[in-house]
Amino acid sequence: MSAQDFEFEPIDLPENIERELEIEEGNKNVRHNRFYVQETETYLNHLRPRVKGIEQFWLTTLLNHTQIAAAATSKEDQHALSFLEDVELVQDVNDFRPFELKFHFKENPYFSNTVLSKKYSLPKGVEPAPKDGSVTDELRKFEGTDDLVPGSVKIDWKSDEVNLPKKQPRVVQRADDDEDEDGFEGDLGSFFIFFETDEDVLQLGDAIRSEILPDAFAYFQDRGDSSPGQEFGLDSDEEDDELDEDSDDDENAEIDLEDEEDEKPKKKRKFGKNGGGGGKCCDHC
Repeated sequence: MSAQDFEFEPIDLPENIERELEIEEGNKNVRHNRFYVQETETYLNHLRPRVKGIEQFWLTTLLNHTQIAAAATSKEDQHALSFLEDVELVQDVNDFRPFELKFHFKENPYFSNTVLSKKYSLPKGVEPAPKDGSVTDELRKFEGTDDLVPGSVKIDWKSDEVNLPKKQPRVVQRADDDEDEDGFEGDLGSFFIFFETDEDVLQLGDAIRSEILPDAFAYFQDRGDSSPGQEFGLDSDEEDDELDEDSDDDENAEIDLEDEEDEKPKKKRKFGKNGGGGGKCCDHC
């Protein structure tokens, strides 16, 4: 057969081989997740005691993640988070699916809780992983925090005057012109709604667990993968080159008033899986 006569046609694997490969792919994912959890735990055990006494370390780290920064834009939210002295991740290496985030606070003028936690549990009917470390189909098929149930905690606000979710309620709606069903626009409200509701529409918990905490020092220095410095920053040489190019363009540019008048208005900011401010109606790993 010549190349001209060749036609590509997809093939089906024998069922036994396909099933065997599916199982091994799942086993690989389980090993990867267990390794990741163990490495994160080791890293945090080293980092947390060293930064506990450093003022605003965790505030800086959180706000250097674009998703968290979009959910904590008010000065009151940021002031309340400035009393955060430690962030703890509780997650089992063997059964890596459920986890809990514990935010440890110093005495502050907002609430009397010393710990605010957000727990993500296995749904009813889903069995925990075997303690002997064996791998089950449920572990292999785990898709991420979409498969978990977020919890909530009651915050003991010291008065209505400092009750931030009450002062800054969340008002979001699905964007009518967004083809992505996960797109939202509106006012996200206070960051502390995250703790008080048994949902996580902005996927903050997953961002904290899987992105910020494993690279906390990088985020503190604005070097994290989702830091503004990484997403939009340039080094000094690139900045100088870009400024020079802009200056040259400005000198040679002609002003076109008609183009400016015809310019379309900007869309409202959207909050969604692919938007600038967060996640969809449920978590995704």
